[in-house]
Amino acid sequence: MSFGRRPPTRPRRVRDITEDPEGRGLIVDVRVSKAAPRTVAVPFGSRAHLCPVRAWRRWKQELGEDVDPDSFAFRAVHNRWKTVLKSGLDPVTIGDILTRIGARAGLDIRPTGHSPRRGLVTESSRAGNPDAVMEKQGGWAPGSKVMRRYREEDDGFKENACTGCCRDERLARCQNPTLMHPGVHLTRSEPNSPPRAV
Repeated sequence: MSFGRRPPTRPRRVRDITEDPEGRGLIVDVRVSKAAPRTVAVPFGSRAHLCPVRAWRRWKQELGEDVDPDSFAFRAVHNRWKTVLKSGLDPVTIGDILTRIGARAGLDIRPTGHSPRRGLVTESSRAGNPDAVMEKQGGWAPGSKVMRRYREEDDGFKENACTGCCRDERLARCQNPTLMHPGVHLTRSEPNSPPRAV
């Protein structure tokens, strides 16, 4: 749930995370936060195995129906016995968990505690969401330069002035160089040599 920085995740209590009455997801009360205290809506994810709402529901089932609403929402797990403890996760552990998950997934980058916030800004930007929407979700001030620094630049292909210029048969020619000119074919004199027109 990318609604907060790494440190404020620990104080979150079970009562702070509730179901939306209209069934649209979760409502999270982020009262303890370096950013402005706020209420954050967390919608369902498009993929079930990555959905924060479904993950919270499963976790809450593990905690049991009689769970104390004032207990920590995100708890530590005993290293040896793998039992859920009553203590909350500390900021360092949260960062370590993200790093281990990234390594297990074979990522080229090393995720840290700030990676969810950076990822939220980058992916939300790619989805076309306005900056004001991201600022509200992440608790940034309007016009935040910090938030804009989190945004990873596009590699030049997604947002490109040439996008849409090649259409119909011209698009096919762009994608297949052998169709650039009818009757012209590319061949190689040797396996590793550059192609030449014949």
